[in-house]
Amino acid sequence: MPGNADVRDPLSTFPFLFHLRKSFPLESSGINASGAAAHPLPTSGNGMNAQTRRAILVLIVVNALWGMTFPVMKGLNLQIDQHFGVTEHTATIWLRASSAAWMIGIRFGLALIMFSIVFHRVMARIRMVHVWGGLAIGFFFFSGLLLQVVALGTIPASRSGFLTSMAVVFTPVMATLIRGRLPRTTVMVGVAIAMAGVAVLTEIVVVDRSGVSIASDALQRWTRGDTLTILGALFFSGQIMMVDYLGKRYESIALTPTMFGSVVLMAGVTFAILSPHVPEATGEAAWTSLAISPEFIGLIGLLGIFPSLLAFAWMNKFQPYLSAGQAAVIYTCEPFFASTWAMILPGLMATYCAIGYQNETFSWPLIFGGVLILAANVIALWPQRQPRENHGSAQVSPPTTDA
Repeated sequence: MPGNADVRDPLSTFPFLFHLRKSFPLESSGINASGAAAHPLPTSGNGMNAQTRRAILVLIVVNALWGMTFPVMKGLNLQIDQHFGVTEHTATIWLRASSAAWMIGIRFGLALIMFSIVFHRVMARIRMVHVWGGLAIGFFFFSGLLLQVVALGTIPASRSGFLTSMAVVFTPVMATLIRGRLPRTTVMVGVAIAMAGVAVLTEIVVVDRSGVSIASDALQRWTRGDTLTILGALFFSGQIMMVDYLGKRYESIALTPTMFGSVVLMAGVTFAILSPHVPEATGEAAWTSLAISPEFIGLIGLLGIFPSLLAFAWMNKFQPYLSAGQAAVIYTCEPFFASTWAMILPGLMATYCAIGYQNETFSWPLIFGGVLILAANVIALWPQRQPRENHGSAQVSPPTTDA
């Protein structure tokens, strides 16, 4: 029962996990038993308290960890290509989808095990509403992640990061359309700018000294990976809306392990259905031999601990100290981190895993298109002017998707 001291902490026999849990106890994360923020933030004044500054810094770190996943997942895709003797051009969609589900299942299975050990008190508070909520969130999250990972087999990590950030623009549009209303003007302006950014990023539109023009091979510039990533961003928008809806009604941290569990379940079912049709695989031994290789274990372990367990835990702990607008703008940093990691990690992974993966470099389409997409995100998130009333202290709620 919460509040009763344990005679012996079960983590005391695992020093690493014990100190990990002590580093950010979710039981004192500022979320009360109903899932609402226990620490109201000031809604006026020019100053910023220490807890708010700390929350901003931690969420920036969270985005840095999430940005890491793009080149690392790309590296895992290259490991799979090498293991099965294919390239990004010759791999079948069966292999791409099966391997994506397989990697997602292992990654979040590891994260779920770690979460249940480190935050075992949270596991005791899970109720059936959290299970159903986790299934709903997990469906959108898994669908988006599956499409994103499949696409990473054919497009650069930095490009994937910026295209995925389109979810920030899609969310308010979808939210208002579901309510039967038209999005506000700033959202539509953001959508238009984002579309222009995507066109520049994918080099469908060429910007040079002679001006702006459509590439002569525009149809060839847009790839299947781009389409899958954009579709994945739509599913991530659905995930954002589900988290917004459920997080305001139930204890949000208890939705995290159920989301992890539902992702593992869906990944397992998807792999079981698709894997028998993979022509490159000769049986279960082909997957097992890859799973036990030190190179694969190193990368999948990195994903399971840092961008999954730690990032989600820190997000749930510190986001309640920020307003919805503050948190949303911070999350637009993720593609910048994805691009930065893509210029550092590939060379290191190439050495560690013996794969052909070169560091990415800056290019004008990446810079200009990426800046347009990020500007679109900020414009779409720009807060509406609200009537000045109800000046009492306000509680912080989870991020809203209102347009």
